[in-house]
Amino acid sequence: MSQNPNLTIIILTYNSAHIIKSCLDNLNFEKYKIVIVDNASRDNSVEFIKENFPQLELIQIAKNGGYGRGNNVALKQVKTEFALALNPDAMILEKDIDLVLSEMKANENIAIAGPLILEQSSISQEAIDSEKAKIEKDFNGARDMYYEKIGNGFDSKFVSGACLFLRMSVFQKLGFFDEKIFLFYEDDELCLRAKNNGYKNLTLPEATVCHVGASSSKKTLRGVFRRNWHLKGWAKLYWKEVRKGKFSAKKSALRLTASYFVKSLIALVKAEPEEMAKNFGSFAGSAAFLCGMSAFKKDGTGRG
Repeated sequence: MSQNPNLTIIILTYNSAHIIKSCLDNLNFEKYKIVIVDNASRDNSVEFIKENFPQLELIQIAKNGGYGRGNNVALKQVKTEFALALNPDAMILEKDIDLVLSEMKANENIAIAGPLILEQSSISQEAIDSEKAKIEKDFNGARDMYYEKIGNGFDSKFVSGACLFLRMSVFQKLGFFDEKIFLFYEDDELCLRAKNNGYKNLTLPEATVCHVGASSSKKTLRGVFRRNWHLKGWAKLYWKEVRKGKFSAKKSALRLTASYFVKSLIALVKAEPEEMAKNFGSFAGSAAFLCGMSAFKKDGTGRG
């Protein structure tokens, strides 16, 4: 079987040796072009891929520049009509890939698309029905997440970066992931940029993906600190600046810096190491944003 000329699958790894096999085992190597981008892993991710999946293209980056910059290295080289940015802790079947591509081919105004994300290691009909019900409720109610019905899915404010299909002709004009961000909210920003330029972001409930959340790299206290430096601190505030402006973001930074400092002290007194790492990371990231620091060190690696 020859490779599908329409799709390149990009998988960004960082210390992902423990999870990447499950992701790759579900993909058809003969049908789609698959590119692994390794973000300077410190475990045996590179060795594992070379030994077990030597047929795949592997791009090794010398420094960990985060989710957006890592994916952009591969996206800038894509020649196919569509690309799929897939997390190493996400598992999608060929039939679900084809369902999403079919919808995108049927509507050229769809810039971004994604399946139903199930934050678990296996898919059950009960879980699918539950997630579909949430979509229908939101769509028929406040519409916090979904704008309108399009094709067999819904135009969405947000499609998860865990499994994100991109129409390359659109993003070759608009640009790829925002490289000011090290980690988190890159998918939100990209979806907003597409929407602001008149495109649709499709969520397709008929297609599903299993996402074992926060499992793309192993958990440590150092990792908890760094994750929250960006998730609850710097990146959260940068995302607010994108949407609401600099003044609103700085105002929120003042409030979050004070709040997380107090929470850090409480966790310290209670001798709760993980809570301490989480709250102090959030404090440090908020304070860094407030002081006008970027998400990156001078050497191009992420802060935190």
